[in-house]
Amino acid sequence: MIIDPDHRVRSALRRLLEASHSNASIVEAGNAATALAESGSRSFDLILVDTLLPDLRGSCELIRHISDQITTAVIALGVRQDDAASAVSAGARAFIRKTASSEQLLSAVRAASTQWFETSPPSDSSGDPHGNEDWSTF
Repeated sequence: MIIDPDHRVRSALRRLLEASHSNASIVEAGNAATALAESGSRSFDLILVDTLLPDLRGSCELIRHISDQITTAVIALGVRQDDAASAVSAGARAFIRKTASSEQLLSAVRAASTQWFETSPPSDSSGDPHGNEDWSTF
């Protein structure tokens, strides 16, 4: 699941994840209430959460609630490096800046997947057309 109030960010992340994980089923949520409803009705292997949803405190509460689900890894996305410690202490497995490259984001997704779940080995990314592009423009 991708949780971000900006539909452009959700759309860019969806396209990037679908291009690199063709079997992924992705749900988008623009706010905490929708995210909580979705996470209550089904399980997710991985959830990407904006740290400013609608503010850091609210985002950390959401991360804390979602990360209590034993099978869910959470990656926090943000623009301020200062938010990293708060997000990780709330239960996020990683913090990725929104200015990170596509490959950095995908590496974090692969690391969370292999660390917390049984998955097939990551595909060779040498043919990844996204390389070091900014994922938000994907």
